[in-house]
Amino acid sequence: MSRIDSRPRVLSNPSSTPARVQPEAQAQRPASAARVAAVGHTQVNSFEGASRARPAAAAQPIPGAWRGGPETEVGKAVQSMVSRLQSNPDANNITIKGDTAASLFGRAILDSKHVTNEQIIAMANVPLESLASSEKEKAKTYKKVPNVRDLPVHKFTVAMMSAATGIDPQKLSEAVPDLGLTGAPSTPLLYAAKGEGMQRSTALHDFTDYLRGAGVKGLNKAVWGVEGRILSAIVSAVGGGRY
Repeated sequence: MSRIDSRPRVLSNPSSTPARVQPEAQAQRPASAARVAAVGHTQVNSFEGASRARPAAAAQPIPGAWRGGPETEVGKAVQSMVSRLQSNPDANNITIKGDTAASLFGRAILDSKHVTNEQIIAMANVPLESLASSEKEKAKTYKKVPNVRDLPVHKFTVAMMSAATGIDPQKLSEAVPDLGLTGAPSTPLLYAAKGEGMQRSTALHDFTDYLRGAGVKGLNKAVWGVEGRILSAIVSAVGGGRY
């Protein structure tokens, strides 16, 4: 009978044997670790780097800059108007039918080929007295629309008129409270329009017609195609105009 050995036999376990690492893999590990550490340290990946390398969007051209250089009379007038628009919150924060006072003024007046340089210069020299409503007209305005000076369309219109003339917005609002109202204090029709389309056209028509009345001839025709107050108002009301 053969003898049974009671001592345990030690079996080799392949999993316990350390795996041999190829020299090439060992050489690659430090470089890979360095790259991971670099990304982790800077928190920047290749996608972010690519986006940062993109060129910035081109600056938008200044409305009316094509009219003349900064040393010309019209160029100085345009620069002053644009500067006043940029510094007036009401010219940029109130939007009516997709337009701010700044965008509408820039498109319909400063960049319009129908508005002449002479008209730009003329509107820059209009005094407050030439625009002010009479006391009777003011009284009728406040009776019809007591909160008129708080309306966005009034502030919108005042912002355009102030930019063009250089008159202080507060003084302009006090002197011409009917700016932005549809109709006129001298007629039975005077109200605050509800629709934004009518509000925007009213704001622009008040701008052109009040300046026409103050001596800037041809401004209604430049924007609406006709010069008279009533006909230009009709064109404005039906959505016409060159803007």
